[in-house]
Amino acid sequence: MNFLGLSRAAACFQRTRGVYGDSMNARSVAMRLVFALFQRKRLVILLCVGLCMTELYYTMNTLESDVESESHWKPFLTSKSLYLLMDRPFRRKAEEVLWFHELPFGLKSSVLFAFNTLQLLPEQELPGSFGRLWCQRCIVVGNGHSIHGQRFGNLIDSHHIIIRLNDAPVREYKKDVGERTSIRLFFPESALPNTLENNDNDTLMVFVPFKPSDFLWLREVLLKTRNKTKVGFWHQPPQQWNGNISQLRILNPYVTYEATYKLLQLNASSRRYATMGIIALNLALHICQEVNIAGFGYPGNHDNAAPIHYYNTGRSRKEEFIHYNLTAEGNWLLKMIERGVIADLASPAFQAQNH
Repeated sequence: MNFLGLSRAAACFQRTRGVYGDSMNARSVAMRLVFALFQRKRLVILLCVGLCMTELYYTMNTLESDVESESHWKPFLTSKSLYLLMDRPFRRKAEEVLWFHELPFGLKSSVLFAFNTLQLLPEQELPGSFGRLWCQRCIVVGNGHSIHGQRFGNLIDSHHIIIRLNDAPVREYKKDVGERTSIRLFFPESALPNTLENNDNDTLMVFVPFKPSDFLWLREVLLKTRNKTKVGFWHQPPQQWNGNISQLRILNPYVTYEATYKLLQLNASSRRYATMGIIALNLALHICQEVNIAGFGYPGNHDNAAPIHYYNTGRSRKEEFIHYNLTAEGNWLLKMIERGVIADLASPAFQAQNH
């Protein structure tokens, strides 16, 4: 009821005085009624505000609890986090995954390999320069042949964080793929012996473990010992790795777990996992607000003539994709693009927006 309504109620009360023969002062009663109704209105407002604040407090606490239990995890492994993992009960879903799943999703039987390898790294956290880049633009450059001839180089280099995959060359293809590299994800079989050939001095080299022998290989090349680990690889990795050890990080297997089972929602019984491109995209979605892609996509199942990568003319082979579900990845990418979560530089919508 507004103040106009309260005045009308008081006037109505005055008019009824003669009917009921009330001997009370009409004006006094009317003012008391107005005051009482005004106080009641204030009480209702305060009650509503209190309920709203209580609901907001509950919602914020719930969100903080969800973030703490589900999303509050570090993208890179640290010796401290592994020590705590072995020394205390699990407090988060990420810790349970690391403990109860085997590589590439967890460290069930490889936690000591990981811990011993981490002892060799002087730096293990995300560099402070990356932490200050929240709300900035990030791009994941895939190795697909679709980027060949697109001349996206300058546009790619305009991003704050540029993530590249495996051993993809850069400089001789810079007109199409750019030449800056902020982060490069790799595993033993895709390692570049000389990291400076296709990276920058400050490129963050992110090691992605898929199997226990990967940690053994990394430890051996870091110690510069003669490599004894020669089995368990589908392709022999380099015997030497001359990267800057202070720029080396080990990806938390939970990133691979989340990309496989939460983003792609693959069935565990299929024994498949996300490709390096989707793993890199998951990492990007955690450290950047705007995420773009370029060079994603594989030839169709029945297309044996189209090259796989932008840097060679090799044809696709079925055995190369046996561990992946390319259909699920394509569908997920399309859905994320339609929802505006990520943008593809090659899409007409992106082209129209940036011209």
